[in-house]
Amino acid sequence: MGNRNDFNQNSGAGRPEEDANKDKARLRQQELDRRNTESDDKPRNGDPFEAHTDDDHTYEKGDMDMTVKADLPHGAAGHGALDSKNLPRSTPGWRIIIQEVIADKLALFSLILFTIITAYVFGLTMFLEREEIVMVDLFAINQAPDETFRLGTDYGGRDIFGQLIIGTRNSLAIGILVTIMSVGFGVVYGVVSGYFGGQIDNIMMRIVDFFMVLPFLMIVIVFVTISPSYDIFTFSFMMAAFLWTGTARLVRSLAIQERELDYISASKTLGSSHGKIVFTQLMPNLVGIIIVNGTLSLAANIGIESGLSFIGFGFPEDYPSLGTLMAYATNSQTLQHRPWIWVPAAIMILVLMLCVRNIGEAMRRAGDARQRQA
Repeated sequence: MGNRNDFNQNSGAGRPEEDANKDKARLRQQELDRRNTESDDKPRNGDPFEAHTDDDHTYEKGDMDMTVKADLPHGAAGHGALDSKNLPRSTPGWRIIIQEVIADKLALFSLILFTIITAYVFGLTMFLEREEIVMVDLFAINQAPDETFRLGTDYGGRDIFGQLIIGTRNSLAIGILVTIMSVGFGVVYGVVSGYFGGQIDNIMMRIVDFFMVLPFLMIVIVFVTISPSYDIFTFSFMMAAFLWTGTARLVRSLAIQERELDYISASKTLGSSHGKIVFTQLMPNLVGIIIVNGTLSLAANIGIESGLSFIGFGFPEDYPSLGTLMAYATNSQTLQHRPWIWVPAAIMILVLMLCVRNIGEAMRRAGDARQRQA
């Protein structure tokens, strides 16, 4: 009996605590039921996980308070992302090249000087008659510079200044034409080879190897020897037929790298044609390298033409170029005692080559972010 009384006393002592827990659970359930019943998708001040506002507006999916929208960039509200118009844009390649050239004072001076020389010689030759300048004058043979002949005359009495202007024009024209033809064809050839790859790439590269092993100078010499007459366009085409291989190999290697990137794969997945991918997406990413290669090729082409004319396999004397004027220096008497005949041409070649080289180096640095000065 004593044990039973003790058990009843202990059971009576625990009931108030159990009743209190039941009351708390019942109140909590009532609160949850009230919230579920009164829920109208509005933010409530009592819920720490929802927005605190006294606005009576019924919020729908994607809806947002206008005061919050005003603080976000245009296009962010309702889309959950920033508007593409407000995203930072990368600097275009041509603008990077301009900034780099401006930052490099030597390249900027070279560009200005090269532009002035080019505009001067091409503009002045419009008022000069080549036939009159190359006409032999036996009464003015080897005259030193004077008021009549600003740079003297050669062994045929021909005006050196007129020959220098026309020769610079011809050398620049040949260099520019050869560069346009060789770089243009090499870029297209290299892009097609690198983009398609596989068997097409193997066949096209074997053709490049064939042209590279041909003796370029020997073929040009034979062409000049057997051809009765040729002009600037013919001579330029002959040179360009062998000088496109370097550009093709360079562009091919870059195209192989680009074709493995995600944007090319995405374009193929979306069904874009190969022509559209190559000319609207792949080519724009190679413009910087193409400009640099073309600039450096221009200096090399001017040097090649001058070298061929110097050894007598360029243009004849009645069609002057910088190389034909330099060829006068092969005469020992002219080399030692008549420097006014060949020194201006040598200085002009040096200036043109240095200008193009400085401009090309600035453009090359523009393509490498680690070396930019701007």
